[in-house]
Amino acid sequence: MNGWMPLWRPALGHPDQSTALAQQMAHTVGSGLLRDSIHTSRLEMELSGFFARRSVAVGSGMDALELVLETLREAGREVHVPAHAFQAIPALAARLGFTPVPMDVDPTTLAPTVTAAEKVPSSGIVIWIHHGGIVADYAETTIAALWQRGVTVIEDCAYVLPTDPSGPGTWGDASTWSFAPTKPISSTAGGAVVTANTALAQEIRDRRKHSGVEHLWELGDTLLRNRGLSETDALLATHQWKARTTTAAALRNVADAYATTLLAERPDLLPSGRRPRSTWSRFCVDLGDGNDALTVQAALAREQIGSSVMFARPWTDYPALAPYETNTTPGLRALLRRTICLPFHTGISPDDTLRVTKALLSILSEGASA
Repeated sequence: MNGWMPLWRPALGHPDQSTALAQQMAHTVGSGLLRDSIHTSRLEMELSGFFARRSVAVGSGMDALELVLETLREAGREVHVPAHAFQAIPALAARLGFTPVPMDVDPTTLAPTVTAAEKVPSSGIVIWIHHGGIVADYAETTIAALWQRGVTVIEDCAYVLPTDPSGPGTWGDASTWSFAPTKPISSTAGGAVVTANTALAQEIRDRRKHSGVEHLWELGDTLLRNRGLSETDALLATHQWKARTTTAAALRNVADAYATTLLAERPDLLPSGRRPRSTWSRFCVDLGDGNDALTVQAALAREQIGSSVMFARPWTDYPALAPYETNTTPGLRALLRRTICLPFHTGISPDDTLRVTKALLSILSEGASA
């Protein structure tokens, strides 16, 4: 029997690098400097040097988004979020007093549509999610048009593997990054905010702690928990960051292998215009009408293959967010229920990609997805 193939596994470094990392980890733990020390500073320097922007390391990707939104807090202000977002994102906006508004999604790129972007008022905020790491060809120009109209844009780059210093993460007012174990820059936790706005970066830096900030409490603020990054997570994230070029090359090979087979056998599974890239950290396949991704996921699991249905429902389907439902997402539920993510990480061999595609095509041909 073939072994279990995970959906995502952090990149494996060279043995010499792994040995050095283990030594650094042991030294860090032994030093007792477990927060706000050299590794956090080094990670911020790496990010700032690459993007030529300010960066602030924080405890998670959601901490990053929360800290940005807190600086923009204004009761009733609209926050426009792709209708297929992780439900915690619009829930966070609502908890902070904003009004979350779902945005239509392009079925090919899984990004907000240009039309949806054009409907955002100049006073609004857009959380532009590069879903699964897929970066729409029109994203940069659309975000630029939003910015020129006065709209605040926060890019969610949690699933993007950064390879371009002027690419995703540099087009909006700020970008948020995640270093969770399922992300391309993997640690056990952590995240960052990247922005060209020096004042915004400093405010986020001040707000990420809940002690030693009495000057903020004196101004009427309420900071209830620490949102800083641990030194061990900063060390792991820096290690993965430095290996990102190797990671991108390996992922490009996996993407090419999947695309070659699928386009030869079932080109409909990769919608025209969805071009696989090494910046992805999910390989999203459109199973087409009549196929259910949850059923296919279960069938792949029986073949010892991990897969993911990232969001099977729009976020407005959940009771706490139902008041924000609109009629602006036609066909979205069907799109989400037919979209599945195949295993996509640096440990996948050509034989592995063949095994996955053969299993998927067999399941679809046998009608197991009905």
